[in-house]
Amino acid sequence: MGIDHRHRGNPAGEDPFLEDFFRDMSPALARSFTDEQLLEIKKNFAGRSRGAHSVDLRFSIPFLRTYIVFLLGRERRSRKRRAHDRKFHPVATMGNLFVIAVIAIVLSVPVFITGYGVKSSLGIDVASTGGVHSTIEELRQNLVSAEKGM
Repeated sequence: MGIDHRHRGNPAGEDPFLEDFFRDMSPALARSFTDEQLLEIKKNFAGRSRGAHSVDLRFSIPFLRTYIVFLLGRERRSRKRRAHDRKFHPVATMGNLFVIAVIAIVLSVPVFITGYGVKSSLGIDVASTGGVHSTIEELRQNLVSAEKGM
């Protein structure tokens, strides 16, 4: 099995994947790959292509020097790989908890506003006398009297 250096000039040929793969590699090293090696590299990276997810949102926030990636798709990782990923990329980090809290707040505000609009349009009074402030005061008084009764 001899080494095939057919791609002496441009090792990627017309292949966009290989052009991207070789972009930051030295030309001498890029030309050293055989066709068989290139085929195996492409097969290994095939599951990581952008089209492999149902939802693939990627964008940058230049002024924060940050990028955001949101991927959603069918789980294809093995059980061993998922365990490894959980160990080295835990969900319970301060950054993740902060983002989850922000998303919860951002989503709850429109839900609350919509619920309030529906309640108002149907003429439903949650607290018939005095609104929310009266209800909170009534709850406070009930708690105080319950505490004194103990």
